[in-house]
Amino acid sequence: MTITRTSSRGLRTAVPPAALTWAALYGAVRVWFALGNHPDWEFPGGDLLVPNWVAVLGCVASAAAVLAIRRRPSSRLVIRTLWLLAAGWTAAAGLALLDVVGGVLPGLGIPFDPPGMVSRFAALAGAALLAGTAAVHQRRLGPGRRFHEIPTWAVVGAWAAVAGCLVRLGAQAVVGFDRTPYGAGISLIVFEGGFLLAGIVLPLLLVYRLGRIFPRWMLLLPGACLGGGISAYFGVGLLQMIAAAVKGDPVYGDIGLPNAFFWVAVPAYLVWGAGLAVATYGYYLTRSAALAE
Repeated sequence: MTITRTSSRGLRTAVPPAALTWAALYGAVRVWFALGNHPDWEFPGGDLLVPNWVAVLGCVASAAAVLAIRRRPSSRLVIRTLWLLAAGWTAAAGLALLDVVGGVLPGLGIPFDPPGMVSRFAALAGAALLAGTAAVHQRRLGPGRRFHEIPTWAVVGAWAAVAGCLVRLGAQAVVGFDRTPYGAGISLIVFEGGFLLAGIVLPLLLVYRLGRIFPRWMLLLPGACLGGGISAYFGVGLLQMIAAAVKGDPVYGDIGLPNAFFWVAVPAYLVWGAGLAVATYGYYLTRSAALAE
């Protein structure tokens, strides 16, 4: 017990300095990229979903927030800022979702971008360190609110995720299931199976009793990763669509699908991701309450 507590305390102590080190090193890399020294990216627009100098400012803000929490360890404002920065880096690295899908299912034809993948996962590592720093200091302020039963808002989030998934499928049905940017074959079949699991089975397991029996805590990782990844990727995508519409430019015209499809599918994805994230958070709160007893 003593060894476990000492290791846990040591890890909590190491996270903030690691976050500060990450901000300095990754910030230097982003400056180097901003000066025109970046590699050729496979995805249009670069490795992140934000411009290089915005990423540099993000690193500066991250370092400033970590230094601020050292001076004011009980500041809820700084803790919220750290959470916000972690969410921002997760959104900026939204293309990592395609890296994972393309790596697991190479037959889909998603471009393989090793330099961009390394950069995106480095950004996600920073997001994890910033979130860890926020969690360390938030935990010191008290356990916060916990639930012994799944809260109603988590159930609403789960069903919103299911609805978003079904609307996305409906949009595809309207244009035809043969019109997809992904390659056919066994990879597409596996992808569609995972699509249904993540869009229907996972959200409902998070808020109903079966999920608390099996697979229990194993739901947290896919729920958090998919909820955050889908929300980040398609949230940024929706903003890009709005910007294109304001300028009068076509929305994803190179894919060969009607604009109406994207105005239905992308918001549906966003609702799906946000609902899944909400359901996962509700499940986390009930798991925390159970472990605290």
